[in-house]
Order: sequence, then C-alpha cells, then structure tokens
Amino acid sequence: MPPQPKDVLKIETVWIREYAKTYLPCEAGFSFPAGRLREARLSLLGVTMIFRNGYVVFADKLDDPGAIWVVEGSDENSVSFQLTVIVVTETLAVDLVRVERLLEENGDDNDAA
Repeated sequence: MPPQPKDVLKIETVWIREYAKTYLPCEAGFSFPAGRLREARLSLLGVTMIFRNGYVVFADKLDDPGAIWVVEGSDENSVSFQLTVIVVTETLAVDLVRVERLLEENGDDNDAA
C-alpha cells in the first residue's frame, strides 16, 4: 500500500524519481551494499523501480553534506521495500545504506538488511 499523501515529501520524491529516470547507476554517484541487496533479494533493477515509482516518506538534514531519506515502493516483482539513502543533491550522490523488505499482507516476513 502506498504511503498516505500527508506522509509523502513531494520535493524529495520528485528529485529521487527524476534521478532514477535520468541517470544509470554507472553515470552518477550511486553506491550500494551488494551483500545487503542479495540478502534482501533486491536487484539493482528493483532499486531503480523503487526510486522511479516510490515515495520519500522521511527526510532529515545531516550535519555533514546531504540528507538521509527513506524511500518506500515496490520492485519489478511488486514486492514492497523501504530503502534508506543518504543523498547529496548538489553532487547527485546517492548512497544506499539500508534495505528493508516490508511486511506483505499475505504474511511474508519482514527482512531487514
């Protein structure tokens, strides 16, 4: 289920969607923990789908450059995930720091990586 409209941060959501539509992971400063993606059973294609169609539901400025954002959405297999990223918009840097598979209504377990 998508987040409720009041929970969606519009500017951040537009930014992450445009980032995913414009840049390939090899073209922009995108980093990710490969092991965590494997553990969560999420592919880079899935990450791209979540960024393109998901919603930023939390954002907080860091003391260092950038901000921490939480993005919720579904991968190419319609599995719901919550991704925590550190974003530096000025340099187009996105660092995936946490991957969490969200609990599905059919009773699937919640996997955090």
